[in-house]
Amino acid sequence: MEKWRLKLQLIPVVFLSVMVLNLNAQNLLVNPDAETGDTQGWVDVNDAWSAAADITPHGGDYFFWPARLDIAYTEIYQDVDVSSYASQIDAGNLWYDLSGWLANWDQYPHDRATLALEALNGNQEQLLYVSRDHRSPVWTFYELEGQIPAHTRTLRVHLIATRFVGSDNDGYFDDLSLSVNNTAPSVYVTVSAENGLTELPADGTLQLFAATTGGTDGGYNWSSSFEAVATVDTNGLVTAHQAGKFTIQASGKNTGKTGFIELTAYNPEDIVFVTPQTGIQWPAGSVQEVTWHVKGNLSSGTLFFSTTGGSNWMEIASIDSVAGGRFFWTLPDSDKSLNSCYLKMAWDGGESVSSVFSIIPNTTAIKDKAYRNRPGTFQLLTNYPNPFGESHTYQGNANTTIRYQLSATNRVRLTVYNAFGQKVAVLVKGQQAPGRYQVNFNAAGLASGVYFYSLQAGAFKQTRKMIYLR
Repeated sequence: MEKWRLKLQLIPVVFLSVMVLNLNAQNLLVNPDAETGDTQGWVDVNDAWSAAADITPHGGDYFFWPARLDIAYTEIYQDVDVSSYASQIDAGNLWYDLSGWLANWDQYPHDRATLALEALNGNQEQLLYVSRDHRSPVWTFYELEGQIPAHTRTLRVHLIATRFVGSDNDGYFDDLSLSVNNTAPSVYVTVSAENGLTELPADGTLQLFAATTGGTDGGYNWSSSFEAVATVDTNGLVTAHQAGKFTIQASGKNTGKTGFIELTAYNPEDIVFVTPQTGIQWPAGSVQEVTWHVKGNLSSGTLFFSTTGGSNWMEIASIDSVAGGRFFWTLPDSDKSLNSCYLKMAWDGGESVSSVFSIIPNTTAIKDKAYRNRPGTFQLLTNYPNPFGESHTYQGNANTTIRYQLSATNRVRLTVYNAFGQKVAVLVKGQQAPGRYQVNFNAAGLASGVYFYSLQAGAFKQTRKMIYLR
């Protein structure tokens, strides 16, 4: 079907918004809404994108989409130089706010539109990557907010489209905005599930709840990122229709702020990935533990890997017994960041796909030139994002990154405690050389609240506070 010749009236999901005074109130993006009629201001990696609008845009006369038919996975991106804010960024006093409207063509199982933000240091090395996916024909608003990591000099906005059906690639983007703020977001929405669940049967239901901190909302507009897998009603009741991963978003009717939660619908015979989790960064060439749990009586399977958003796959290994629930995977080497990575387990009669994750160049000690020199002091740095949490708008999962620096070789111990002084995790234990390090902390399964992380290296000891919101 020559669907580009048809007209489709896409009905926007309308969310109220409020203007918040910030350091740079203007939109930092060039041509954020395609109203130049082309992709001016954006880098078109595959020379595949267009601003032509043969269907109804969210606003104006144009929107971005990859009109070239032979590309299954493609992106455009725009770099925003934030080096003029270096002192505020390095002091932990600058936050980003990226938003936009996403849609797809109405054909199951729908192509995927991904809005992403990447933070890069002066050597163009990745410090942060966050993203939101959408697979629905309804124009839907997404917002990403968070702290800009220390040493960031460039914010890169990615528009990524992945084809899963038909001959062309229908990821649609419109009315994008990027701003930076010198105060942390004071109003945010969190989403939680009944009994803390993140999974439900493919024919089941799950009640969600939303709460607003720092403001008042008289109710919420609910939406699903993948309506073919699951829908949500006006009261936050999710109904699954088939197996798969999806995100449910709640937008405050008064504040316009959004919160979300990632969920998985599963079949009676299925595999549900536990790790990797959304947004996690794994160093290239490292050995990582892939984990899952099994529904039903599955015996064996084959593990695959994709760096192109799931548009093509490479086999990793045959798993003789999936019941063990884990596999130690040696990641491929890469001298650049790979941001649309997925794992897939396939078995006779089915398959299951993980959450999206990134592979970054191996930075056990971060390779920025400023880091290659031996640090002059021992120091424990502020974690980011902070606050963080599974349903928190800053990150959307239970991961946060802790950084520290060592000025001399020493035995190192990095420990996390709860507010009662009880040890909940030991993240590092052993001898390390001088350098700057980063460690991921996953708080899944822990209660919301204040936690402390403590670095001890010989006689040096420093402790900092972080806040986890489920």
